Amino acid sequence: MSQGIQTAIDALLERVEKPARYIGGEVGSVVKEDYSLRVALSYPDVYEIGTANQAVQILYSLVNETTDAWAQRVYCPWTDMAALMREESVPLFLLESWQPVREVDLWGITLQYELTYSNVLEMLDLAGIPLHREDRGEDDPLVFAGGPCASNPHPMSAFFDFMIIGDGEAVLPAVVRACEEERGRGRQRLLERLASIAGVYVPGITGTVQRAVAPAVERRYLPLRPVVPTMAAVHDRATLEIMRGCTRGCRFCLAGNWYRPVREQSPEEVVAAVEELVANTGYDEVSLSSLSTTDYSGIREVIRRLAQSHPGLTVSLPSLRVDPDSIRMLELISQRRGSITIAPEAGTQRLRDVINKQVSDREIEASLEAAFELGCTTVKLYFMIGLPTETMEDVEGIVDVAVRARRIGRQRAANRGRVRINVSVASFVPKAHTPFQWDGMEPRAGIEEKQAFLREKMPRKQIKLSFHDVDASLVEGAITRGGDETARAIEAAWRAGARFDAWTEQFDFAAWEKGFAVIGTTVEEAAGRSFETSAPLPWDDIDSRLDREFLLAEREKALRGEATVDCRGGDCSLCGVCEGEIEMVLGGQ
Repeated sequence: MSQGIQTAIDALLERVEKPARYIGGEVGSVVKEDYSLRVALSYPDVYEIGTANQAVQILYSLVNETTDAWAQRVYCPWTDMAALMREESVPLFLLESWQPVREVDLWGITLQYELTYSNVLEMLDLAGIPLHREDRGEDDPLVFAGGPCASNPHPMSAFFDFMIIGDGEAVLPAVVRACEEERGRGRQRLLERLASIAGVYVPGITGTVQRAVAPAVERRYLPLRPVVPTMAAVHDRATLEIMRGCTRGCRFCLAGNWYRPVREQSPEEVVAAVEELVANTGYDEVSLSSLSTTDYSGIREVIRRLAQSHPGLTVSLPSLRVDPDSIRMLELISQRRGSITIAPEAGTQRLRDVINKQVSDREIEASLEAAFELGCTTVKLYFMIGLPTETMEDVEGIVDVAVRARRIGRQRAANRGRVRINVSVASFVPKAHTPFQWDGMEPRAGIEEKQAFLREKMPRKQIKLSFHDVDASLVEGAITRGGDETARAIEAAWRAGARFDAWTEQFDFAAWEKGFAVIGTTVEEAAGRSFETSAPLPWDDIDSRLDREFLLAEREKALRGEATVDCRGGDCSLCGVCEGEIEMVLGGQ
């Protein structure tokens, strides 16, 4: 690192609100003296959000421990730091070395949420790298993306040289090898080589790309020596992925469809990994992570073993299923049970059947009873409005569930005076590769009418009601199922000032309206766009491994209000994913 850039960065750190975001040097961070390539890895948000991202942690560990390349990290500077960097001509820099990001060979950015897309452009601009892939030269890094939002690469493909479609662990080592072997032979030749790797999408070169799937959650892919942040992170604890995929089949859920099939670690592997993770980090709390942690077949055995071997360790289960047995697991893992989150998603059984949320009214009530009997005083209930076929009767059902929760709390809680019910209501956003991918988002007027109805009907005493911002949801909806033209809207919004759109205080809807005006539409029109089931879709060149016929059949069943049984314990749903070496793995078997 040159003394000049170090001095310039030091001077900036004295003038920003949270300098710890930019200094690096954390326990678990990797510094290599000899390396074949330099790889930057990013989550496009501030340090305390990005450092908790499991995808970055997994790939950081994978590259540094299993290849000769050196992976470093960089996150999006907050607005105060970004302004100073532009003012003082300081380029975006890596945390491990403080070297400019533009000097690396590969720069990977995970796309987890559409409202971080403007930050991708902000980071490219701060790094001094051309926004558009076709404008980059031989001295620029190859910029690539991955993550669940890459399931529809088109809204962002103008800004990336290539994208990894599916599980990054199954693809990135081959990408690194190709870059090592093709070094010095030209950018275009390298891109053509990358296009031959299964799971790599290269705009303008590849045809249809099938989602890459790691056959198992292997120990060698787990970040057991993760970076421990130097400041409080959004999830300030050790995290271990114990299972990937979900068999519940919720029709609204991109992650549940995209990450099929279920692949579990064995209880022995989980316990050993937790022990190593705790020893390497010093954390006294570990989160057992998955899309539905209490569906993991060995969860009780893992909890029992950890309680015996590490009695002082707090185990958290971030994803609880809505059933009393799952809720009662809280009794096994922690004495701190002040609050619990339950996600019925819809207020009536009819609508839950439409979205295939296999939870009955009685299961919701029994879960609430179990939670209050275990000492919880605050219950958070998550719902969506704007779901396909929804009526005002379904919306009123949200009020009914909240009122029942309050009643059960008064009956079952030890401290009835402290019972609180928090109801959070999001606006449904249809996603690619789900049964609702053909359907548009409900217009603003309909969403606002339902919000107003809930405000009027929801009792205020002991029930707190909150909504996701309609404008932000519409922007998410406008982007997520867009085509190549959406990139121009995203760039125009960024140029109009869009930054940190996931942060309420930074979100600027006017910038996004300006952005979509550039492509001749509005945010609401783009979000509400529907597709004929017989027509091509913008993301048809991405094979999610789900059969189109399966998704269409699920959509028809949704319109009939017919549920599909969980294939974990029932018949195969014939989704098309399990084929060859790709199959469900339970208990590590």
